[in-house]
Amino acid sequence: MATPKTVSRQAILWLSFAVFLLIGALQALYGPSFPMLRERFGIGVEAVSIVVSAQFLGSFLGIVVSGFLLRALGYKCVLLTAAGVLAVGAGSIALAPTWVLVLAGAVLGGAGAGLLNVTSNLMVAVAFSPKAAPALNLSSALFGVGAVVGPLLVTAFEPRFAPPFLFIALGALVLLPWAATIRAPEVALPELGAAPVAWTSLAGFVLLYVFYVSAEVGVTSWETEFLTPHFGARAAAFTSLYWLAIVVGRVLAAPISSRLKSHSMVLYSAGAALVFMLAAHRVESAPLAFVLVGLSLAPIFPTTLAWLTEVFPQRAEQVTPVVVAAANLGPALTAPLIGRVVQADGPQVIPTALSGLVLLLLLTVVWLWFRTRGRA
Repeated sequence: MATPKTVSRQAILWLSFAVFLLIGALQALYGPSFPMLRERFGIGVEAVSIVVSAQFLGSFLGIVVSGFLLRALGYKCVLLTAAGVLAVGAGSIALAPTWVLVLAGAVLGGAGAGLLNVTSNLMVAVAFSPKAAPALNLSSALFGVGAVVGPLLVTAFEPRFAPPFLFIALGALVLLPWAATIRAPEVALPELGAAPVAWTSLAGFVLLYVFYVSAEVGVTSWETEFLTPHFGARAAAFTSLYWLAIVVGRVLAAPISSRLKSHSMVLYSAGAALVFMLAAHRVESAPLAFVLVGLSLAPIFPTTLAWLTEVFPQRAEQVTPVVVAAANLGPALTAPLIGRVVQADGPQVIPTALSGLVLLLLLTVVWLWFRTRGRA
C-alpha cells in the first residue's frame, strides 16, 4: 500500500496520540464516576452500570459504520465527524438533566470514540506502511495513559462528576481544527480485477482479536478475585500494575517491532503470554506473572493491525472495522463462560481458564502465520 507523498506522517502520529489519550480517558471515567452518578440521579448499582453498556454499544456502532463512512467521505471528513460526535456526547453527559439523556450521551460519545479509534489506527497503518507496527504500538500506549488520567480527573473534581466529561468534550473540540488541517492519506479502493477478500484469513483475524481482547480483559476482570484470598486488600492494586505493564510493553514494542516482521512479533508475544499465564497458577508469584502477561500481550493488538493491512493492502478500510468490532464483542462472549467456571470450581481455576484463552489465541496466530506466508 503506497503512502502518498503529501501525507504528513509526523502530524498523523501526533494526532493519533491525542485521539487515543482522549478515548482512553473517556472509557476509564465511567466506573470511578458511578457513586456520583448514582447520587445525582437517584439510581441503583444495576441502573448506573447501564451507562457502560451504552458506551460500548455506541462504540460498536461507530466501528461498524466506520468502513462505509471512510469509503464514502475519506479520512478527514470522518475524523471531523467523529470528533464532533464525541464532543456532543461527552458534553451531553456532563450537562444532562436526566438519566436518559446521560445514556444518550454515552451512546454518542461511544460512537465518536469508535469512529476515532478505527480512523486513527487506519491512518497510522496506511501512512507508515509497510513498517507501521512501531507507530501503532506507540499510539496504543497513549490509550493506556489516558486510562490512567481519566480516574485521576474524577478524583480531582469529586464530588462533581461533570468536569471530567467536559474536559473530554473540550479535547474533542480541539481535535476539529487540528483534523481539518492534517494531510490525510487517500482511502484505498480495490482496483478492477483485484483479488476477492480471503474470507478464511479474515475469519482467522476475527478469532485472533476475539481471543486477544478476551484474554486482556479477562485478566483485569478476574485477577483480583484470584489474588484476594492470598493477598487481601492489596490484590486490587496488582491490576493497576497489569495495566501499567501493557502501557510499558507497547512503548518497548515500538523499537522491537521495527526489527521483526509483524506476524513474528505477534507469534512471539502470544507464546510468551501463554508461558507467563501458566506461571500465574502459583499464587505467591502470580502478581509478577500477571505483569509479565501484560508485557507480553501489549504488542498484539496494534501489531496485528499492521499485519492485517499487510495481508489486505487494498481492503484495509473494509476489513479493519470488522476485526475491531469483533474485538469489542470478545469479552461479552467469553466473560459469562469464565464466570460459570469460577462459580462452579472456585477462584483457583481462574489462571486455567485464562490460559485456555491464551492457548486459543496462540493456536489462531500459528494458523494465520502459515495461512498468510508470503503476503506479510
